Amino acid sequence: MIVPVQNIVETVDLTSEDVLLPMLECVVNSIISLQESPLPMDKWEIQIKIDRGDLPMQTDIDNTKTIKSITVTDNGVGFTTKNYKSFETPFSKINKEYGCKGIGRFTVLAAYEILRIKSNYKENEDWFFREFEFSALEEVKPISFEKSKIEKYSTSVTLNNCMNEMIKEKSALSISDISEKIMQHCLIYYLNDLLPKIIIFDTDNNQGEVINELFKKVSKEKERSFEVKEQTFKIYITRTLKEGNRKNNYIHYCANSRVVGSPKNIKTFNSLFSYPISNNGNLYFLDVYIVSDYLNQKAFSTRNGFNIPKEKENLLFNDSKVLTFQEIEEKLTEVLESEYDSFVRASREKSVNDVKEYIKTSAPRYRSFLNNPEVLNAVPPNLTEDKIEEHLYKVSYNARKNIESQIEKFIRDKNVNEETIRQIKEDIKAKTAYDVDSLADYMTRRKAIIQLFDKFLDADENGEYKLEEDVHNLIFPMGITSDNISYENHNLWLLDERFINYKFIASDKSITSYSQKKSRKEADLMLMDNPEMFDNPIGFGDRNNGEINSMVIFEFKRPGDVAHQKKKSDYRWEFSELIEPYFDEFLYQSDKKNYKGNQVIVSKTTAKFGFVILDVLPPPLVEFNKDKGWEKTPFGTYFKIQPKLNLHIEVMTFRKLLDVAKSRHNPFFDKLFT
Repeated sequence: MIVPVQNIVETVDLTSEDVLLPMLECVVNSIISLQESPLPMDKWEIQIKIDRGDLPMQTDIDNTKTIKSITVTDNGVGFTTKNYKSFETPFSKINKEYGCKGIGRFTVLAAYEILRIKSNYKENEDWFFREFEFSALEEVKPISFEKSKIEKYSTSVTLNNCMNEMIKEKSALSISDISEKIMQHCLIYYLNDLLPKIIIFDTDNNQGEVINELFKKVSKEKERSFEVKEQTFKIYITRTLKEGNRKNNYIHYCANSRVVGSPKNIKTFNSLFSYPISNNGNLYFLDVYIVSDYLNQKAFSTRNGFNIPKEKENLLFNDSKVLTFQEIEEKLTEVLESEYDSFVRASREKSVNDVKEYIKTSAPRYRSFLNNPEVLNAVPPNLTEDKIEEHLYKVSYNARKNIESQIEKFIRDKNVNEETIRQIKEDIKAKTAYDVDSLADYMTRRKAIIQLFDKFLDADENGEYKLEEDVHNLIFPMGITSDNISYENHNLWLLDERFINYKFIASDKSITSYSQKKSRKEADLMLMDNPEMFDNPIGFGDRNNGEINSMVIFEFKRPGDVAHQKKKSDYRWEFSELIEPYFDEFLYQSDKKNYKGNQVIVSKTTAKFGFVILDVLPPPLVEFNKDKGWEKTPFGTYFKIQPKLNLHIEVMTFRKLLDVAKSRHNPFFDKLFT
C-alpha cells in the first residue's frame, strides 16, 4: 500500500498557536539523535539559525520580520542507514522508545515547502555524507550519498520557504520569544538532566542566545506524583524569578518527553494562583510540567493536543472510566495547595477581605454575608468586582428562593409541631436578614441621590450653579406624568415620603394636557390624590376622573440666581404669588367641553398644599411677607394658611429641603453604614 506524502500532509491541522511546532519537532529529533550518539553529554550541541523574510501585515515597534527558513544543526548520530529508512517510512516505529510516531516531518511540510537535510555520520567504522530533500510533491529526493573525508558528526535540517500564510504571519517573533518557547518545550529534558547545549542565532540582526542560560533562572522546586482513576501522573514543579512582562503561573502537559500544545494558565482552574508566589521577599512564577503514560497514549500524532475531554459534563455518556482534564486539574489543585499552604492561606485571607470590602463599599445588599464565613470562603479567590457580584447574587438568590419555599411549605402543609415551629423561626430570621440587605441597597441609592443633590446646590469650578431644571429632574423628570415613570425612577421622597404614593403626578406639564381645564399654566410639580385609587400606587386607578381628595403643587426657583425676585431689588411681593395662580386655575376655570383629558374637580374644601423652594430668602423679602401674615416654623421655613380655601403654603430654601432630607435618613445611614 502506497500513501502519498501530500495526502498525509493534508491531514495535519496546524493552528496559529503551532507557529514554532515544526522547528520544535526538529529540535527534539536532534536531542534524540544526540542521545544515540557515542559522544559524551558535555559535547552534545544543537545550533538553530533563523533566516527572516518580509514584515508581517501587522508590525510591532521593533519591526520584527517573519521567518522564511530555519536550520537546525546537531552533532548527533545522523542519518545512518537505519534512520534514513525510518525517514522514508511513514509512521515508522524505529524510535518509538523516544516517543517518535513517525509523523513529525509531515508536520514540518504543513508549514514549509521543503526540507533539505545534510548529514555527516559514522557507520561501521566509516564516515559518510548524505544529502537529500523532502517535499510534499517530490517526497524523498536523494541528492548525494558518498564516503566523507570529514570525521565529524554533523547533521543539519533546513526548513525552507514558509508557505503557510497563517503560520508565516504569526512567526514575526523576537529571538527572545523563540528562545523562551524552546526552553518551555524542552524543559522536561532539563529536568531529567538530558538537555544538550542549544544555541540560537538570528541572521537578520546578528543576535544570538544560549538557551541553556535561561534554565539558570529556573529552580527545580519539587517532584510529586498523584493518581486519578488508576492513572499515575508525575509533576515537576519549577519556579522562575518574576521579571519582564510575565504575569501568570502555568501548567505544561507533556507526552513522550516533550511539551504538547500551549501552556495553560493555572488560575483558569485554581484562582488562588492568580499571582506570583512570594518566598523570602522575592516573587516567583511556577511552571508545572505533568507527565504520564496516559498522556503519552492520548497525545495527537501531531503532538499539538490530546484526545482527552475537557470537562466531565462534556461526556456523551456518563462513563466513570473516562478521564478528563477537569479531574486531572482538580487533583493537581490539591497537590499545589498542599505544597504552597502558607501562600494559599494568605491568598484566601486576602480574597475574603476583598469580598468584605466590596460588600461594605459597593454592595450593602449582601451585608448579611459579612458574618457568614461559609459564604465568604466559598467565593473563588482573586475575582474581579463583576465576578464577585455575580457569585454573591447567585448565592443570595438561591438562599432567598430556598427560604421562601420553606415558608410556603409550612403554610401549605399546616404541619405544626415543635420541630417545624423551630425551623420556621429560623427561616423567618434568615429572611429578615435578606430583607435588611435589600433595605441597605435601597438606602445606598438614596444616600447617593442626597449627595448628588448637595453637589447640585454648590457652585462648580466656574462659579456657575446647576439650573432649576437639573434639580427638578433629579426630584422628578420634567415633561412627563406618573403614567410614564415607575416608582423606582423618581425621587419625590426628597420632598416628603408621603408624596411618593400620590395617585397622579404631573411634572412641568400644562394643566390642559391632563385635565379638562383650559389652561397652559405649567406647575413644576402637580400631585393629586383620590382615596379610592389604592389599587395602583402611581398613576390613575380604576377611577381616573372626578373629585380628588388632595392636591399638592411644588414650585422650584433656580438655585444660585436672583430668579426668586419678582423685580430687581424690589422685595415687595408675597410668596403666595408664585403658587396661588395654579390653584386658581382649578378652582375658577370652567371645564373645556369635549376634551379627552380627565375631569378633575377641585373645590374650596379640597385639601390643597403649596410648596415654594427658593435658593435664598433675603431678609427684606422675609420681613415683607411676615407683615402679610406669614409665620416662621421651628424648622426655619415660612408658612401661611388660608382657611376659606383650605390652602396651606410653605416656603423654604433648597438647602433647608436638603437638610430635612438628610435628617430623615441619617438614623438609617448610621445604622446601615457604620
